[in-house]
Amino acid sequence: MKLTVDDGGYRVDPYIVGGERMQTMTQTQTSENKRAERVTWLLGGVVGLSLADLALTLSYLTSVGMSEGNPIALWLLETTQSIWPLAVYKCITVAVCVILLYKTRFKREGELATWSAFFIMMALTIWWNQYSRYQPNLPVGENHIVLIDGQLYQPYKNHQQTVVMK
Repeated sequence: MKLTVDDGGYRVDPYIVGGERMQTMTQTQTSENKRAERVTWLLGGVVGLSLADLALTLSYLTSVGMSEGNPIALWLLETTQSIWPLAVYKCITVAVCVILLYKTRFKREGELATWSAFFIMMALTIWWNQYSRYQPNLPVGENHIVLIDGQLYQPYKNHQQTVVMK
């Protein structure tokens, strides 16, 4: 067994000390790599569920109508009378979220935040499932909106009923 002396005059066995240190570092790196892989897969799920949310939102807006719960999205629709700014807004917000979460993929907090984002999108997907199932039976709400031929209609805005038939 070969012993060496470091600069401070202490005896050091490079095989044991280095080996233990390397083993600990390897376990840490393996754990971080597994976390990063989980986060990457979850972010793929977040992007997929976000695209499904966007497709359903645009589909309902341009067909039977819906009540938009996001005040920024509603403002964009009222201001521009178009679905495209809404689509761009949703894509930008999801992209910012995914980029920030991807940058923190090696940290425990980043994984927790990614799981949270994934569960929120799953809850939204379940909500869409319930909405699509019961939508024909739901009464038209005060904040109901529908986009027809590039024109946004709100049948009950200001307590005035407007019937739009095509």
